[in-house]
Amino acid sequence: MNRSPGTPVRVTFGAACLMLALLAAPLLARAETSMQQVEGLWAYTGLTSSGGKSMPLTGVFLFKDGSFIQQAVFNGEPYYKQSAMAHSGPYSAIEGGVHLVAQQTLSLSPADPLASHGVTEHDLVVTRDDDGLTLVFGSGTVQTLRRIGAAADAKIVQLEHGMLAMVDGHFIVVSGDDSYAVTGYGRYRQQGERYFIEVIRWAETDGAETISARDAVITATFDGQTLRLPGGRVLKVGAGA
Repeated sequence: MNRSPGTPVRVTFGAACLMLALLAAPLLARAETSMQQVEGLWAYTGLTSSGGKSMPLTGVFLFKDGSFIQQAVFNGEPYYKQSAMAHSGPYSAIEGGVHLVAQQTLSLSPADPLASHGVTEHDLVVTRDDDGLTLVFGSGTVQTLRRIGAAADAKIVQLEHGMLAMVDGHFIVVSGDDSYAVTGYGRYRQQGERYFIEVIRWAETDGAETISARDAVITATFDGQTLRLPGGRVLKVGAGA
């Protein structure tokens, strides 16, 4: 039987493509699994620094459809002198974990009212155990969390300098740059455009003074384009939202 000279090459190339596809399949499956593992609304149960120091804190971490938002305040008394941190941005799958691109990397404290680190990127190794989640950062920092919501119906809004989320009865906002920051979360109820937020943790600054709150009720309005907060703070929805 006659066979064209190009046939062996085509067969070899096809076999190679098939082999690559077979090798890639487990990697893709593990990446998809990591996305499924992190999705949801999580509350912190602990944080251990890269140096092995336990740093108790209260906060939340939301992962949903490639967007994340995180806010936490370290525990201690008096509470209004504790430092806070907040991040928001997109995330994607990597083998065994997720890659975060924090478009806002904010830290606040009375001693240093605002530190804005701009865009930062982090690779996290993810371990899921029922409703428990462990995130290991490349720096060696370990964060542990418990799931408090599936986030199936989460509403996430991109702000000009951050993100707003209404998810599983929680209202979360992270917004800021090198001139201001508004970060916080709590449970809420809604009446039209008005949101009554039972604050769990809140920290904001104008760059000169930090204001902290907990166990308080604040009223905000959101018309789909502008979020208005107490004190006159106005946060606008991003142009591409």
